[in-house]
This record gives sequence, structure tokens and C-alpha cells, in this order.
Amino acid sequence: MTQSHVAVVAFPFSSHAGALFSLARAMSSLAPSSHFSFLSTKQSLASLSSQQLLSNISLVPISDGVTSPDHVPSHIEAIELFLKSFKDSLREGLKAAELAQGCKVRCIVSDLFVWLTADVADEMAIKWVPVRTGAPLDLYARLHADLIREVIGVGDEAIRSYGDKLLSFLPCLSSHRAIDIPKGINTGDLNFIYYMICDRMARRLLDSDVLVSNTIQGLDPILDSYFQDKFPNYFPVGPFYLFNSSQNEPPNDTYGCLSWLDQHDQATVAYVSLGTIAFILPSELASLAKGLEASNVPFLWSLKEEAQNLLPSGFIDRMNETGKGKIVPWTPQISVLKHPAVGAFVSHCGWNSVLESIVGGVPLVCRPFFGDQTINARSISFVWKFGVSMDEEGFTQKGVVRAFDVVFNREEGEKMRNKVHELQEMVIASVGENGSSRENLKRLLKNVCGC
Repeated sequence: MTQSHVAVVAFPFSSHAGALFSLARAMSSLAPSSHFSFLSTKQSLASLSSQQLLSNISLVPISDGVTSPDHVPSHIEAIELFLKSFKDSLREGLKAAELAQGCKVRCIVSDLFVWLTADVADEMAIKWVPVRTGAPLDLYARLHADLIREVIGVGDEAIRSYGDKLLSFLPCLSSHRAIDIPKGINTGDLNFIYYMICDRMARRLLDSDVLVSNTIQGLDPILDSYFQDKFPNYFPVGPFYLFNSSQNEPPNDTYGCLSWLDQHDQATVAYVSLGTIAFILPSELASLAKGLEASNVPFLWSLKEEAQNLLPSGFIDRMNETGKGKIVPWTPQISVLKHPAVGAFVSHCGWNSVLESIVGGVPLVCRPFFGDQTINARSISFVWKFGVSMDEEGFTQKGVVRAFDVVFNREEGEKMRNKVHELQEMVIASVGENGSSRENLKRLLKNVCGC
């Protein structure tokens, strides 16, 4: 008999759905008598492996808001269409989930990016449990957006005027600068859809006393204290994906990345991956390629085929001939970062990648683009000190060579390696027996399922 029926609602873009699905699996494995209906768009659900489904999880499709089958919206338009129809789509999806299971939904767990879920939960007089899949420090900044605008001002000129002064007026950001603040708080077009989502989700969260975070208790003690005071029911239960038992299964390695890494000595290879939606200018892409070649550090580069066409003439052929570099359209990133040959991760510093780098024990070379990436890069290079950031202009040939020299050859790089190994031990212990994330997950289940 089902003890409780929980709906889990994903934001179906970027890596959000995958991260939330890992949390849903973690909850379902510890609460086998409860049922979890996972709601997202048909395309998003298709990206989740059916082999990962447990018997008490079901996938429930909801509309993506696209009304014409012949219309292929851009990424931004797809988000706008999804959100425009979201409430009606969610109501229909919840009805379908209840009909399929023969019992009412008692709680809705949702990605904070779909904050509109809270309104539907209110209509149904049931609990809403928001989940932050991204960086918790980014959320902290957005919760203080009005104060940041008041103190620093709005616009690029205000950022320049504030200079490199640290944000001492915000305790959790006292090691960060104005330039590290995510766009959409006081720079950029504040009406841009991503920025509007981030602003509205933070304001809606203030009405909740619950927050689930994809982080580890103790990674940022000052931030822990803030969230614990702000939300009586605060559950840091990350990294979500580490609770996924399928990580013990052999990885899908279509392009032979792991066997290529097997040919290299410990901590000698740079792994390069800049996420799935970041756009890098062809000139900067060329500078990165030239820097990789000039560094003489062997590298594995995850780069989509259409972007490979923008690389300097002859670059791929030279790398193939010398065996110095391997460029592929996809890699099993988690397994790559765990491979002993990998000694640095060139990354956009999205939060999932940061966590995966820590779990792999690999220092980071940071090139942030947007969202929480700028604030993460500062934390990595200046606060936790297990990585180095590119200069503000992004990748240059000299900058890449210099960063690799620091990470692979200098004493500073050895200190970074030691630091990330300390964090690695903390994170892995957190999901183990009696670990903080595992215990917080049990507390979360009592809140969600009453079990």
C-alpha cells in the first residue's frame, strides 16, 4: 500500500531535470512505500534513462507549451512558452498522476526555477518543497538583490565604480567582488527571461519555510548558518547524483575516452568541457585551442561537432597525429573526472560540474559565462583555493598556458590538489552512512512523506 504520493516537478532545460531526477531517485530508494511521480516535458523525460527507474517512480509528461508541431522554438522562446502554459500543464499532469496511482498527491517537490508550482500547491492545499539545484551562494545573492542594488547601484558603470572592493556588507559574500555578482541582479537586461526567473524564484522562496539544496553541510559554514536561520526546514542533501546507485554501473563510453586516459600517467591530462548551453566566440575558441597546443599538456576535450568546425585549420589533425589531444562530441564526465590521469578540469563552473570536480579530486581552471558560474569561479579560486580563474577577457593563448603551468608544475598547483582532496573526503563522507547529506535526506523524507 502506498504510504504517500509525492509529485516531483522539473525545470526541463539545461541540467536541471537530471539533477532533480537524481534527488527523486534518492528519496524513492529510502522511502519504498511511497510513490514519486516525476513531471517534466516529454523531451526532458526522454533524456532520462529508463534503466534508472525504480518501481516506485513513474514519469508523467506535461506540455512544453509548443502548440504547432512544425514550430521549432529557440532555447529562450522554448522557456517562455513552457512557463506561459505551465500552471495549466501542471494541473493536468497532477490529475494524470493521481489517476494512475489511485491516490492524491500530498506534497509537491519542485525545482525552484518553476516557482509557479507553489501557486498550484496552494490551490490544492498541499505542501510545496522548493529545491535549489544550482549554487546556494548564487541563491543567497539573489535573496539580497535589492540590498546589492542599493549599495552598489545598477549597470556596468556602477560595477566599475565599485572596483575590486569586497562585498563586506554581505557576510556570505565578503570574499567576493561586485564583478562576481551574477548578471540579472544589477547588470544585464533585467527583463531577460533567465534573470526574471531567478528574481521571481528568490522572492517566492521568501514565503516558504522549506529549502532543499544541492550542497554539503560544512562546505560553506557561514552560508549554512544563514539558510538554517532563514528556513526552519533547511535540507542540504547534495551532491544529489552521488545517491544514484547507477553510478556504480559501467559508463557509456562511446568515444573511448577512458581507454585513451588509461594511456597517460597520473594527474597529467587536462579535461576540457564548457557545458551544454554556453556560447563561446569563435575567436576565444581558437585562443583556447592554441593555448592547449602550446601548453604541451595532453588534453581530452568535450566539444560538439558543430563547434569543432570552428577550430583553427589543421588543429584536430595535428592532435590526432601526435596523440596529444582527443576531441570528442561527448564524454562520460563523472567517470572522466574520477580517472587518475586527469589533473585539471577546464570548466564553465556550473554547480554540477563544480561538485563533480570535487568528487573527482580535480583542480579547476575556471572560465565562467553566466548564471551562478561567476560566483562559483570566485569561490573556487579565492575562497576554497582549489582552482585558478581566467582573466576577465576569457581564454587567451598565454592565459591557458599560464594556468596549466600553475596547476601542473608549480607548488601552488600542488596546494590546490591537496585542498580539493580535503573537500573530496568531506563530500564523499556526507553521503555515506551517518553522513550529513544522508541524515538530512532522511529528515527531508519525514517532511515530504511523513515517513
